[in-house]
Amino acid sequence: MILQRLKLFNTFFDSRWEDLTRETWIQTTYRDFSAGLIVALTAIPMAMGFSMAMGLRPEQGIIAGALACAVGRTWGGSKYQVYGPTAAFIPLIAGLMAKYGEAGGGTFPEAHGFLVLVSIIAGVILMLMGVFGLGKYAKLVPNSIVVGFTVGIAAVIALTNVEDILGLENFKDLLGQDENITGGFVHNVTLAFSNLNLINGWSVLIGLGTFVLTKYLLRVSVFIPAPLIAIATSTVVAATLLGDKGIIVVGDIYGSIPNHFFVFTPPVLPGMTSGVIIDIIYFALAIVFVSGVESLLCSSMADRLADNRKTPFNPDKEFWGQGLVQIIVPLVNGFPCTGALARTATSIKAGAVTPLAGYFKAILKLALAYYIASYLELVPMACIGGILLWVASNMFKPAEIKEVLKHNKFHASLMLYTAIMVPMTDFLTGVLSALILYAVLFKFLDKPVKREEHLVEITGEAQKIMASPGQFNCVTVPLSMTDEDAELLHYASTLAARDIAKKFHFVHVIPPQKQPMRPKQEESIKRRIYEEVEKYFDAAAIEGVTLSAHVMSGASRLDKLIEYTVTSNSDLILLGHRKSRTGQRSLGRRLAMVTNASVWMVPEDTARDIKRIMVPIDFSQPSADSLSQATALAKLHGLSEITAVHVYFDDSTVRYEEHISEIKWHEVHAFEEFLSSIDTHGITIKPDFVESSIPAKAILRRAKELEADLIVMSTRGHSNAVTILLGSVTSELMADSPIPIVAIKHFGDKLGLFDTLIANRFWEHSEPKTS
Repeated sequence: MILQRLKLFNTFFDSRWEDLTRETWIQTTYRDFSAGLIVALTAIPMAMGFSMAMGLRPEQGIIAGALACAVGRTWGGSKYQVYGPTAAFIPLIAGLMAKYGEAGGGTFPEAHGFLVLVSIIAGVILMLMGVFGLGKYAKLVPNSIVVGFTVGIAAVIALTNVEDILGLENFKDLLGQDENITGGFVHNVTLAFSNLNLINGWSVLIGLGTFVLTKYLLRVSVFIPAPLIAIATSTVVAATLLGDKGIIVVGDIYGSIPNHFFVFTPPVLPGMTSGVIIDIIYFALAIVFVSGVESLLCSSMADRLADNRKTPFNPDKEFWGQGLVQIIVPLVNGFPCTGALARTATSIKAGAVTPLAGYFKAILKLALAYYIASYLELVPMACIGGILLWVASNMFKPAEIKEVLKHNKFHASLMLYTAIMVPMTDFLTGVLSALILYAVLFKFLDKPVKREEHLVEITGEAQKIMASPGQFNCVTVPLSMTDEDAELLHYASTLAARDIAKKFHFVHVIPPQKQPMRPKQEESIKRRIYEEVEKYFDAAAIEGVTLSAHVMSGASRLDKLIEYTVTSNSDLILLGHRKSRTGQRSLGRRLAMVTNASVWMVPEDTARDIKRIMVPIDFSQPSADSLSQATALAKLHGLSEITAVHVYFDDSTVRYEEHISEIKWHEVHAFEEFLSSIDTHGITIKPDFVESSIPAKAILRRAKELEADLIVMSTRGHSNAVTILLGSVTSELMADSPIPIVAIKHFGDKLGLFDTLIANRFWEHSEPKTS
């Protein structure tokens, strides 16, 4: 068993790479590269901030984050996890550096060498835990202690870095990241509030500005490298408009930032005393605890965020990889690192699929830092304080705190005890004492509170939304005038027989010619169109349907179709496409985004009869419209039932079973209220609730499982900028759906970035949580 584990742990191409296939490797590599770039841009300022808060130099955070990701992605057990400096290590490493550094009578190299020593010991322990299959036991740490530990660490980070924001370090008696900055919690708070008369107001403005800008830019989109933009903006303001206001910068404390990051730093063993032995045990066990618990929490959350339905993360291999991170990274001028939840979430939302994203992040981070190293010394310390304040604020997760409070009084007390003891004593004392209390008392006091279950009867009585749901005034059908049109024309004739519309306009766009198209040439093409169409449209069977043919010439097929859609007053475009071509899909997506018409895309090999309709909903007015349209279409096709799919995601890192049940109850209740205002045309609506952070992927998976013949959903239309920055579920579905999809367009032709942000109420969004 052990030999098998060792072989698995040192196998590079394992199940983590199962999504990298010959068919998709180009797309997957592009997505991983994009995710790596976004995370690299976000991680540079965060790594610097974490490193300085630990009492280390800023460049050490850069090398630690990059190398940890490379090592972790090579030997770790998760497909998606991003490794790097994390907030949980800040008080631990800061305490070590203060005790064995200059403040404690030693030197900086000696303190860092001792950190390397205890980190190597911790790494060996983690590797042995992986070899002996102990990874599963890290999951036994109670959620209440994890949440309390996180809250306590957040309080420590926020209050012990307040001097940077207040600008107190502008004065010689407080200058430098010494024990006053990285010392005990109570000492730092006392120091800060005893020097309020020395506050630099401009420094406060810079720090709070960095905090606010980071927080709200991330609420707009995960694709924005908010920390980097916030720091760059504040640095420019501090260096120009506020250049004479005495704002302390990184260079004032650390001097120039070198761009030769790789420096071998061997372990250092101080003179052996009982105190040193105790410290070695203490710090090594603390590193093991943080690495083990946080990496497994992050890996588990990553699988949920990525909607991973294939091989889950391996906790034992994750311990093996964590051990190598703690051994290798500190030896190269770094420090202990672990899985970083916020950066992992950003990577997944940016499209990461395989461990390649981690390698790209490491390479790009080092490359970017190499070229901007000379500018990093200009960053105001208040910016670093603002970033750390944002990190601390994100570590407070009200939903998780409420969940523990509701679970039972015992766990609520454990959480509060841990949250108080961590800052008031020290990291390991608070956590270990809480674990001891749990081990002694859980058999007697750990009794979950029963919650009342509420059953909701789902009905379908409502008022109408549209005058004629399910029907269209005029349908435009673009033709290529090749054999590929046959399936599309078959499908169009079936819709006509179902009374979907009475007017069908068949349009063919030819490339521009040197000479204008002659009337005879145009008539010849129209005649060919009529001849082809009449093969599939039986005038006797489809009574009252009007057919017309149109020919246009232009370099841009998209522009010509938009032009024709407007002039003909078409409200539906019926578009076919073959699996081997992406051009039609792209055309359909753009038409859905920029025209007033709905778009009905029909892939090749599609069954003409519609037997099962699925409608993705998000409880908005546009999705209410799509549900009404879908029920009307179901009635025209003789169906009695359709499925409404709602994709939701609970971003709590730790969850109890009753919490999951309560979330589902809220979803059912929200669906009942949503359905009460919709005309269902007598069709039964079957709700389907799916938890996933990737709606498009979940919708396509459910469509396949339900064997749906048609997906109906609304779109408001997005500009290119909005689609790139914020994404579009409709656009993603139209790009990948193997079955027909109707994008209903009743809410405007195109929303710009500003209108979309207002409509989405971005200021109410939550940014990625920080581990």
